[in-house]
Amino acid sequence: MAHRSPRELIELYWDEVWNNRRADLIREICADPIIRHDPGSVTALSVDDQIARVRQQSEKMEPYFTHEVLLADDTYVTSVWNMHTRKGERVELCGIEVFKAVDGKFTDCWNSAYTPGRWGREGDTAVPDDLPPPALLASPDQITPQWVQAVLQHAGIAAPRVSLLNTKPIGHGNLSATVRTEITYNANAADAVRSVVAKLTSGIGQAVEIAAAHDVYRRECEVYGFLGDQPPLATPRCYWRKVGPDGRTINLVLEDLSECTRAGDQIAGCTAQEAEAVAAQLASLHAAFWGDARLDSADWLYNRAASAEAALATNTRAAAAFRERFTGRADSALLDAIDTVVADLPRHFAAIPHGRTLVHGEPRVDNVLFEDTASGPKAWLIDWQFADRGSPMFDLAYFLAGSLAVEDRREIDEVLVARNHAAITPVDPAYTLDQARAEFAGSLPLALYFTVGAVLAMPPSEHGDRLLLTLAERNVAALRDWGVV
Repeated sequence: MAHRSPRELIELYWDEVWNNRRADLIREICADPIIRHDPGSVTALSVDDQIARVRQQSEKMEPYFTHEVLLADDTYVTSVWNMHTRKGERVELCGIEVFKAVDGKFTDCWNSAYTPGRWGREGDTAVPDDLPPPALLASPDQITPQWVQAVLQHAGIAAPRVSLLNTKPIGHGNLSATVRTEITYNANAADAVRSVVAKLTSGIGQAVEIAAAHDVYRRECEVYGFLGDQPPLATPRCYWRKVGPDGRTINLVLEDLSECTRAGDQIAGCTAQEAEAVAAQLASLHAAFWGDARLDSADWLYNRAASAEAALATNTRAAAAFRERFTGRADSALLDAIDTVVADLPRHFAAIPHGRTLVHGEPRVDNVLFEDTASGPKAWLIDWQFADRGSPMFDLAYFLAGSLAVEDRREIDEVLVARNHAAITPVDPAYTLDQARAEFAGSLPLALYFTVGAVLAMPPSEHGDRLLLTLAERNVAALRDWGVV
């Protein structure tokens, strides 16, 4: 019998083997084995394996294939195909397969990745204008072009069809996993969003437990809604935000500022000029939301004062863990000072200033992006996981106590307290400088509590341990300089 041509083989393969469910015909049209080439893998399938595979899928879905394009020569045949299921809920897929034939049988098959839907035809829109909201993802490896497309559409951003993504982890997030996703489109994208930053659930179970206990995922998403489309300070635009009902999953997609900014380095600290830029943004935040009535009903605020009892238990345990990890590596006087401050936690929590504005809550330098401009550094605030209502001096104390070398902080802290006090007086003339200074000093212990408590969420590592020690040393020095201990 004359050998069948590659075109005859592919017509039998789709029409008879798949559409008419004649799996045994594979013995006539496929080699034993046939070599299947998928992206990144090669699989040898015996004739019996091929027949079993077709029968399994035919029984489950009854797929039906049609050619969109069919091209063949004496050795190869290419099929650009569409498929829909005939059993159960209708599913549509499309793909491209290239087969090689030798002596009248297929010996090799190259498969592109299958894509939901059918191949576009003239008259179809480039991007549907009614995409469903993005699904809640569990991890960065679930980010797909379709998901990013939906994010952009629901952010009100017109964009060509997203065709490819390149996603890489960035930063040293303690309570979430942060990735940068570069976007490739299938059309001119000169004015399109070229990349986004996504904060997703941490891969560290202990970190997820802490995030859920303190509701940090929901809080950060709520903050971006509270700040609105035109925030009164420099912070990335939020494209999409969603939190799981149990508070253990976060999908937060933000404007990517990495091409125009540089990340702050907590261990190295920042310069006095950079600290002034951060303080200016904090002052804008505090003045804009001073006395804002919406804060009264914002149940997502952290409310440190209400968590004093739980904080005592957590920080007592954390102080012991801190001492265990760093004994022999840290000055014993530092460890003793930590124990002393933690033991006095109830008094410090009772003295937390009761401010009347929205505070960032954790403005460390590694929660800041710096943009170098002609007039000097500009600070962008990120990571709003511990936002609260409080004193403007809380943010300033937290930032200065951990983000500068001790000597640099000593040169500017009094100046910045006075400067930030001056930013508040136009909205509250009764707010005095003495009050601001007292609130600054009263806020300093909270910076140390955050540092010590972080040891419970950060497994030992060279970077993490250096970070904790650096923060602790700076925090304790500030407490001593301001007469708190």
